[in-house]
Amino acid sequence: MNLIFLAAAAAVIDPAIVVTAAREPVRSDLSGSAISILDRETIDAVGLPQVSDLLRLAPGVSVSQSGPLGSQTQVRLRGAESNHTLVFVDGIEVNDPAASGDFRFETLLSDGIERIEILRGPQSALWGSEAIGGVVSVTTRVPDTTSPVFGHAEAGSFGTYRAGGGLSIGDDTGGIVAQADHAQSRGIDTFGLGGERDGYENLTLSVKGVAKPSAASEVGAVVRYTSAESEFDGSDPVTFLRADTLDETRIRRLALRGYGQLGLLDDRWTHRVELQHLDSDNINRDGPTYLNRSDATRLKAIYQSSFEAGPHRLTAAFEHEKQKYRADDNAFFGGTNQRQSREQNSLVGEYRLTLTDRFSATASVRRDDNDRFANATTWRAAAAGRLGGGFRAHASYGEGVTDPTFTEQFGFFPGSFVGNPDLKPENSRGFDAGLGWGDETLALDVTWFSADLKDEIVGTFDSVTFLSGVANATGKSRRDGVEASLDAKATDWLRLAANYTWLDSVQGQVAGTARLKEVRRAKHSGSLTAIADLERLTLAASVAYVGKRADTDFDTFSAVTLGDYALVTLSGRYRLSESIELTARVENAGDADYEDVFAYRTPGLAAYGGLKLRWGL
Repeated sequence: MNLIFLAAAAAVIDPAIVVTAAREPVRSDLSGSAISILDRETIDAVGLPQVSDLLRLAPGVSVSQSGPLGSQTQVRLRGAESNHTLVFVDGIEVNDPAASGDFRFETLLSDGIERIEILRGPQSALWGSEAIGGVVSVTTRVPDTTSPVFGHAEAGSFGTYRAGGGLSIGDDTGGIVAQADHAQSRGIDTFGLGGERDGYENLTLSVKGVAKPSAASEVGAVVRYTSAESEFDGSDPVTFLRADTLDETRIRRLALRGYGQLGLLDDRWTHRVELQHLDSDNINRDGPTYLNRSDATRLKAIYQSSFEAGPHRLTAAFEHEKQKYRADDNAFFGGTNQRQSREQNSLVGEYRLTLTDRFSATASVRRDDNDRFANATTWRAAAAGRLGGGFRAHASYGEGVTDPTFTEQFGFFPGSFVGNPDLKPENSRGFDAGLGWGDETLALDVTWFSADLKDEIVGTFDSVTFLSGVANATGKSRRDGVEASLDAKATDWLRLAANYTWLDSVQGQVAGTARLKEVRRAKHSGSLTAIADLERLTLAASVAYVGKRADTDFDTFSAVTLGDYALVTLSGRYRLSESIELTARVENAGDADYEDVFAYRTPGLAAYGGLKLRWGL
C-alpha cells in the first residue's frame, strides 16, 4: 500500500477505488479530481492521535488548533473557510448544524481509522452544502478475521494516555466490528498566564455491521457515539480581554446510518436506499456554572440508482434532509432561546464515460430546494486521460454552496446580534488542472487551481443602533494556488511522500474596497514523510511545514502575523510477536514554539510509549 496515495498523479502506484470523487466508486486515476488518500499503513506507522494531525500531511490542507490536544480545531481546504469543508465518517455527514456548520475535528480520534480521503475543490454538485473547499471522508475499521480481538494503550507527556480495543468477526457473507476508545490529557495552560492546565477527555464507541444475503445484495449499519470535553481559557466577563478562566465545552454526538443495496442485470443496474441520523449537543460551562448550549439533529434519506451500458454510466439520486436546531443561554433568562427547523429536497444526476484505462470524463448536476432560503443549482465536470510516455493530464470544474447557519439566519444575543432571514447561500466556482508523470515506483504531479467565492456571509455593525448582524458581501474572494506532490517506493522497505502548496487567498469584504489576506492560511506549506519497514521494526518520520500567516488579535482587533514552523514527528513500532507490538512516538521533536491561532499556546516536545495487542491470528 502507499504511504500517501496521490491520486492526481499522472501514473499512480497501485490505483485505488475512491468513494468521494463521484456518486459511484471510481478508480482514482480515472476520476480527474485532485484527491489524496491516507491508508491504514500510513495512519498506523505515523501514529498521531487525531485525524486533524494526519491531515497536516496532505496537500492543500490548513489546520488551526486553538491550543493543546482537544482544543477547537478547524480544517480548511485550498484556502476556503472551515465550514466549507464537508466531512463524512463511515458515509455519515457529520458537519454540525449547531456549531456554525463546522465539523468538530477535535473530537475525531485516529484510533480505528482505516482510510482518509481528501477531495479538493468545490463538490456541491456531488454532495451538497459545505463542500466549497472540498470533502474529507473517513472510513473506520471494517469487519475481518485477521485480528478478531485487538487493543492498544499509550501514555506520555502532559498527563496524556490513550486506550481502547474491540472485537471483529467477519467472512465473505458479512461481519461486525465493535470498538471503544478513550483518550485523556491534562494539557497545558493555553494562554500561559499562570493558571491551571486546560485538559481534554474523549470517549468514542462504534459498531459497524454488514451482511450480504446474496452476491448482488448488501445491507449494513453504523452506530457511532462520541462524548468529548475540552477545557480552555476564555475572556474576562468585564473587560472581554483574554483571561485564565475555567471554561469548558462538552460535545456529544450520536451518528447512525443504515443502508441496503441491490444489483440487477449482473450488477449493471444498482439501487441503494439509505437513512442517516445525526444528533449533536454542545454544552458550555464556566467551571460549575452552566452558560449555554446548542443542539441539532439532521435526518437524511437517500435513494440512488445507477445503470451501466458499456462505457457509459448514468446515476440519479434523490435526497431529503430535515434539520432541527435548539439554542439555550442562561445569561439572558431565555431571551436568546431558539427552536428552529428547515428542510431540503435534492435531485442529483451524473453521467460518466470510461474508455478502458485511457480516458474518463464525468458530468454532474444537483438541484437543492430549500424551504428557508434560496434554492441552488450546482454543476461539476472532471476528466482524466493518459498521454503516453507515463504522462497523464487531469482537470475538474466544480461549483459549491454553503447554506446559512441557524445563528446567521435567526440571530443570537438579543439586543446585540440580529439574524438575517434573507441570507443567500454562499457560492463558489473552482477549476483545477494538472499534469503528472509516473511509473510503478514513482508518481509526480503538479496541479494549478483557482476558485472564487461570491455572496460570502460576513459580519456587519450598525453604528447607530450598535447592533451586529450578517449579510451577503457584494465583493468576491479569490483563491489561487499550486499543489506539487511526490509518492515513491524508494526500495522494498522504504516509502517516501512529499508535497508543497503555494496559496494566494484573499478576501473581498465589499465590492470596490481593498482585498484582505485571509487569516490562518499560509502562502507556503508542505510535508515530507518516510516509512521504513525493517522486518520486526517499523520506523516513520514526518515533517509538516507551515509558513507565515495573517491573524487577528481580538483583544485589540489589530492584524498580526503568525510565524512559520515545522512540526517533526518520529514514530516506531517493534513486533515482539505476532500478537504484541511495542510503540513509541516523539511529537514536535524539534520543540518548535508555534501558534496556529494568535495567543493560543501549543505543546512543545512530547514523548509517548505504548503497546498494541492482537489475538486470534
